[in-house]
Amino acid sequence: MSKSSKKNLLKEIAQELDVFDEMLSALVELLEDKGILTQKEWEDRIKSRIEAKKRKKTYREIQFQE
Repeated sequence: MSKSSKKNLLKEIAQELDVFDEMLSALVELLEDKGILTQKEWEDRIKSRIEAKKRKKTYREIQFQE
């Protein structure tokens, strides 16, 4: 893979992540507006899931082990 195509691939991935970030932010704002979820509850849930995931081995880790 050439340096240029790697750079383009990274740019595309970054753009997709930006879109996902906007989508999640819009969803959380909507849930907040409807009184279903607060920003603190959302952040606490994310932190909890990240901590739980740190203790587990993912399929991706198993798949790409060297």
